Amino acid sequence: MVQFHYSTTKREQDIQAFLKIIGISDLNKELIEISLMHPSYLHELTIDKEKKKLQEKEYRRLAHLGDAIIGAVVTDYLYEQYSDLAEGELTQLKQQLVNKVKLSKFAYQIKLHQYCLLGKSLKRSILNRQGKLFSEMFEAVFGAIYLGLKRDFSLSKSWLIENLLASTLDKVIDLDETDDEYEDYDYVLTTREYLDPIKLKDFPDYRWAPDNDDD
Repeated sequence: MVQFHYSTTKREQDIQAFLKIIGISDLNKELIEISLMHPSYLHELTIDKEKKKLQEKEYRRLAHLGDAIIGAVVTDYLYEQYSDLAEGELTQLKQQLVNKVKLSKFAYQIKLHQYCLLGKSLKRSILNRQGKLFSEMFEAVFGAIYLGLKRDFSLSKSWLIENLLASTLDKVIDLDETDDEYEDYDYVLTTREYLDPIKLKDFPDYRWAPDNDDD
């Protein structure tokens, strides 16, 4: 793993504050730093290209791991709690709980948007991919949490369920609803909600444009 050392006291304080928010103080701080640094910011750093490549790779690996473990946690939880549901019903319920809309909301709940590092182009643009961006960063953070908890699936599951999923379950458990609304929709975060934490005050209060994502 590439080692990056951040000398600024402010960043160290931010990491500590973020750990306090998620309620786990003894995680690997290097992994948390990597998960909170979007590649767009990384590419603006004046470091060796190979180091940038390696850290972006580690970020992507954390997001991949987090995505898989989140899926496993939700699948395990639903299997345990809803023994009367058939496979199709379990799948539909999982889709309602794990999608980029929900993960973006989870990211916002733990104030990831305040503590992540984004490139200037992302900070100064009204983007239609914010939902996708923050859902991916949440996956990376959860990957770091999972590794920081020594790959303890039970502890990771407890953290996700108790801190985020428990309050969501009551709102989405409706097996008669389809999941079509989530397929092409990004979580709508107002410009002001996003720009205030990153100290950009002079933008009008637009809304993100979720329907223009070509991806």
